[in-house]
Amino acid sequence: MQASRRDRKREQTRQHILTEARRLFLAQGFERTTVLQIAEAADVAVQTVFNHASSKEALFFLDRIPHAEAMPSPVPPAEGQTAAEALVAHLAEQTLGYLRTLADADNLAMAAQVDTSPALAQYERTILARTEGELTTTVEQLLPGTDARLAAALLVAITRTHAHIHRRRVVGGAPLAETLRRLEQDLPRHLTAVLEVAARPQPDLTDLPDAMRSAAGA
Repeated sequence: MQASRRDRKREQTRQHILTEARRLFLAQGFERTTVLQIAEAADVAVQTVFNHASSKEALFFLDRIPHAEAMPSPVPPAEGQTAAEALVAHLAEQTLGYLRTLADADNLAMAAQVDTSPALAQYERTILARTEGELTTTVEQLLPGTDARLAAALLVAITRTHAHIHRRRVVGGAPLAETLRRLEQDLPRHLTAVLEVAARPQPDLTDLPDAMRSAAGA
């Protein structure tokens, strides 16, 4: 269905606000940028900004978290692939895809702000908590007999930890290609391990390696 003129106008306004917000976030930093400044730069009312994002934090992350939004999406297994293998491959690819965006200098600069702003770090945790809840439903559908809540909690914890560690390395100057190579090797193995634990009749986190239990908060 073709978008109406009103919808197109709304999307144009949204993109303009987003462009100006990111320009100010990059130039001044998240903490020093106000919603009023964003509204003035975009030549809209403050309420118009809030019509597109519920908060300054939400505006910062707007259109920047497709990996988190896609993580809970059910993924049909390819031929010769189990449902668990398909889920592991999907989660690993979403995490790798996020880190690949850091090849862009502006994305890297925005990512660096997340680790230095308590407000942004807290909002990122809120996003991941929502992802965990949705992923629980996906695991229930794909992997009957698995402790879905435990599996989702562990999967999100492991992907989050890997993404944060490697993001900090890239922000600190580590070569992105090397970071991606290491993540591509380690993350699927760790995700597979937590799924195996969650699939047992009596899951026991002590069966996870120490480093993975720390990442999961156990």
